[in-house]
Amino acid sequence: MSEQMPIRELGRYVELPLAEIDAYPVLAACYRVWQAACAGDRLPAALDIGLVPAETLPYTMMLDYLPAARDVRVRMAGTYVGEHATFRDSGRGLRGFFNETDAAIVYDSLVRIADAKQPSLARRDYVTIDGNRHGYTRLILPLAADGGTVSGFFKTVEPASLKVEPAA
Repeated sequence: MSEQMPIRELGRYVELPLAEIDAYPVLAACYRVWQAACAGDRLPAALDIGLVPAETLPYTMMLDYLPAARDVRVRMAGTYVGEHATFRDSGRGLRGFFNETDAAIVYDSLVRIADAKQPSLARRDYVTIDGNRHGYTRLILPLAADGGTVSGFFKTVEPASLKVEPAA
């Protein structure tokens, strides 16, 4: 697990070097839990939620990867995420959170993470379906039920980085 995701900037989405993870202490703690769960080149099937910092839980999502559908299924969404989604239950995809443009940006980043089998640290800025502008730094960690093929993701936000501007 030593390769680095390529740095990309797509409008309001900027990949950050994973080497900068220590600037985000809560995300760095999550990353260390993921690293400890990796077995050599084998990705973990899941992360023990009890080991990640509790302050990440409201901002955390567990996603099932559905490449054939070009989407993900939300398995679990923290309370903050759920309050800002357009639905109140799990099992929905990216379009429950994002417009088509932003859903495509998010999905493309997930494809890169799955292909590289490497975490992604990025800064995001987007407008939700309800018109509010959100900005944050997030970490996505790939998971693999069989240890090799990415089947899901652990996604969370550095709480101190979250900025929300209500719709005008």
